[in-house]
Amino acid sequence: MKQFRKFAVTLCLTMASAPLAANANGYVAAPVTPPPVVSQDAQTIRAFPGIFGAASAIAPSGGSGYVALTYANPRGGISGNNADGDLAFGYTVGNPIDAVSLSFGVNVTGLDPFGDSGSVFASAARLLRAGGNSATFVGLSAGNLLGWGDAEGSDESFSGYVSHLVAFPMAGGELPAQFTFGYGNRTTYDADVVGQLDEGFFVGAGVGVTETLSLSASATATQLNLGASLTVPQVPGLGISAGIYDVTENVDRQQFTLSVAFGF
Repeated sequence: MKQFRKFAVTLCLTMASAPLAANANGYVAAPVTPPPVVSQDAQTIRAFPGIFGAASAIAPSGGSGYVALTYANPRGGISGNNADGDLAFGYTVGNPIDAVSLSFGVNVTGLDPFGDSGSVFASAARLLRAGGNSATFVGLSAGNLLGWGDAEGSDESFSGYVSHLVAFPMAGGELPAQFTFGYGNRTTYDADVVGQLDEGFFVGAGVGVTETLSLSASATATQLNLGASLTVPQVPGLGISAGIYDVTENVDRQQFTLSVAFGF
């Protein structure tokens, strides 16, 4: 389906993303706020299938940026900690279709006092293939770089992942879905040592269910996360994401997060 290939390429060149600063694991999750996905028969419009709690290789367009404010409760997923907020901002250059997309940003961790702790992150993405009703991307990311304040003692995180975008035929149109699979050095909480991050695999899946809403789930060997992303059509570029890390409290790091992001 040539029309889907055109859709996949257009999507990657027009979407904006916003990393979630208050991630419960060592990588940065990236809820996205692109335009809705229009099915091939133009009968159904559905939201882009973002994934909460796992990195995605579907990159924003070059020349785009974002600002994201995140509320997290409790801080770090540690029971007894107060709620707190994070601020993230960044910019993307390059073209993931013809070359490589590069994204750079800063996470300011904690808003009280503002700016006393934070770090830098970077990621790269590239389209591997697009054809039929699907497209596949590969990505690399690094986080906790050049940390200052409380983040200065945190180890750097690195991960690699593959993300697959596909449209499933259904009555009245198509159902867009995204799947991601990756490996990182600080992605999995140790089930026996509370608070210790180890290397391991992570997976995620998201689906666009309405014009503005997508639902998703992600997991590591020890943790399950559930979330949702909502676009605001009246304000282009504005997106809201909410979710719960460690839903089953398997590693005692359950945390609720709410992120408001604006892409430009």
